[in-house]
Amino acid sequence: MTGKRIIVVGAGIAGLVAARRLSQAGHSVRVLEAAEVAGGRVGDREIRGIRFNAGARLVYGFSPPFNALLDEVGLTEALVPVRRLSAECVGTDGRWTVELMPSLQSLLTPGLSVGERLRFLSFGLNTLAARRSADPDDAASMPAADGVTLADHIRTRLGPNVLERMLEPIFRGTRSWNPEEVSAAFFASTAPHLVGHDTVHVFKGGMGRLPDALARGLAIDCATRVVAVEMHESGPCHIRAERNGDAIGYDADLVICATEGSVAAALFPDLPPDERVFLAGVRYNSLGIVHYRLNRQVEPKMQFFTREAANTLTTWQQVPGNEATGQAPQLYAQLSPEATHEAKGRGMTDRLDEVVSERVRELYPSLDRDCVDRHGQWIERMLPLFYPGYGRAMAAFRDRQSATRRRVYFCGDYLAQALVTGAAASGERAARDIARHWGGG
Repeated sequence: MTGKRIIVVGAGIAGLVAARRLSQAGHSVRVLEAAEVAGGRVGDREIRGIRFNAGARLVYGFSPPFNALLDEVGLTEALVPVRRLSAECVGTDGRWTVELMPSLQSLLTPGLSVGERLRFLSFGLNTLAARRSADPDDAASMPAADGVTLADHIRTRLGPNVLERMLEPIFRGTRSWNPEEVSAAFFASTAPHLVGHDTVHVFKGGMGRLPDALARGLAIDCATRVVAVEMHESGPCHIRAERNGDAIGYDADLVICATEGSVAAALFPDLPPDERVFLAGVRYNSLGIVHYRLNRQVEPKMQFFTREAANTLTTWQQVPGNEATGQAPQLYAQLSPEATHEAKGRGMTDRLDEVVSERVRELYPSLDRDCVDRHGQWIERMLPLFYPGYGRAMAAFRDRQSATRRRVYFCGDYLAQALVTGAAASGERAARDIARHWGGG
């Protein structure tokens, strides 16, 4: 069978993985990306000497398929281990250490009752036992957890103090999720693979090494915004796009939509009703961060805040400068979910510093003297929200896509897991569906 002409819309991790697999299978693949560079929410950015990530900051080692992918593209040796990652949690009644990967040390968290400490031990053993059934790349692999909020899940099984003093600061600080707004599916599918481990990773040279490696050898048109994908009963799909204000068009036998799910439906005027209904239910949280470049060295520090102590920030980080890499000392101020909502509601997404400045000066009193420059980073769609019931709907959508030959396929972290590994897994799945339905080159 001759190879198909395939257009991939979106050069995030899911789109790049799908494009790589389909190119390897002998298809003619072109990737269209609206941004100036590939990578989506994975990559490195620098503005006026201020360095920051496009979104994702860490790589977890619990996904065998993703680890195999890293080995394939030559990035295994670039992984830098970060062991026993923790932060100081600041509450209204004191400060304590919270670990991003739970261990027996977590039992020392102040404010837990004796019963909660005992339940924590039992919960850890039960969580380990679930490792075989829990797929860390697929939130739908734990369907029982899909029907309950994370807040209720933790409150019932571990206790309210565990939720308030351990889980909630971590989820708000690392993912900007309020536990009452998401299901327990993300936690239930990943926690079994975190217990007993103490290491996460970053890439030597930055997160941008991942999309750079995946993009190698692919035909990618950046700064190309897809406007619409027109399907015809006979003949090719027609993709209308814009580049530098000029209208351009592409024809393809198949299309993979690898954009964020909440914007995908708008590209397809002839989408079937059941698919349109599902995509209308895809939600993302927004994220606001203010980065400050300093003229003096700082000691490393990372803090999370309980909800009562948060004010406008959930995460505060001091990043020392590094002469060897040219990294200037920086401050990282991540808005709380409440402050993010306020900034969006008041039209202040381009003035985030005004939202957090008072709180930042409390945490760093010499800001006005030491700050050389600042940059507000706004990510409109940071992470898909796996709210209660979403996992079942997601699994049904994927099953329909896998069952029948079609012209348009969808992939992205919203169809697997709200992690880099989930995005990669979704791209692999879309490529497998096409291989099964249409064959290879």
